Amino acid sequence: MKRPALRPLDREWLRWLQVNVERGCSREELVKTLLANGFDDASVVEALKQVLAGTAPAAPVIASPVDIRIPNARKHPSDEIELYTAEDFFSPSECAELVSLIRSSLRPSTITTHPDGEPDKAFRTSRTCDLTGGQPVVRTLDARICQALGIDISCAEPTQGQNYEVGQTFKPHTDFFKGYELGKYAMGNLGQRTWTFMVYLNVPEGGGETRFVDVGLTVKPKLGMAVAWNNLLPSGEPNYKTHHEGAPVTAGIKTVITKWFRMPIRPAS
Repeated sequence: MKRPALRPLDREWLRWLQVNVERGCSREELVKTLLANGFDDASVVEALKQVLAGTAPAAPVIASPVDIRIPNARKHPSDEIELYTAEDFFSPSECAELVSLIRSSLRPSTITTHPDGEPDKAFRTSRTCDLTGGQPVVRTLDARICQALGIDISCAEPTQGQNYEVGQTFKPHTDFFKGYELGKYAMGNLGQRTWTFMVYLNVPEGGGETRFVDVGLTVKPKLGMAVAWNNLLPSGEPNYKTHHEGAPVTAGIKTVITKWFRMPIRPAS
């Protein structure tokens, strides 16, 4: 049975397609992603023709959606990455309560993989939990993070806790989704990841730094300190300069929380 016509690609999706075609992404995977996001076959074929012929219209610039509302926030002095740190974002008692909650329900961390590849079991070796139980401390942290960025919680993923023991690491990676991942990891009407907000809940005795490998920035864990960065460029395209890693813990344990925000997928006008 022929798929019913749903909606044509708007300018933002055309630009997404153009960027990923230029990057050499699998056209088959790009088509699958577009179909999974509600576009009909004919529109996808036509859009691909426009992109390959160079006749697709340029997408408008997408302004940064945040309004940093942390009085002591410090912006990293770089034109290549939009990143802030803020000390004492959580109090020591809040950190201790979150550490206890996280460590009570940990599971092995996972990673996204290319459709043609196998997971690298040594790439991310921490343990993880989702903070979705509605405890007062979780509600407080969600509200405080959303307030800090000025982003509505409807654009947020559930907060995740991560625990790193000696030797555990998360090798250099990006938080935004590649073209072949968008369809698989879309959340309802939420698509690409925009901002990442992380808070150190303790200080390991050694190691555990967060390293942004392409801009020469190393952030050392500090109790209650927040680190927030934009995974996208002002155009809305992925910023590959946000490559970062969780350095191996060499002594003690590191526990953090991370919250990711998403870009809404606009309905057809």
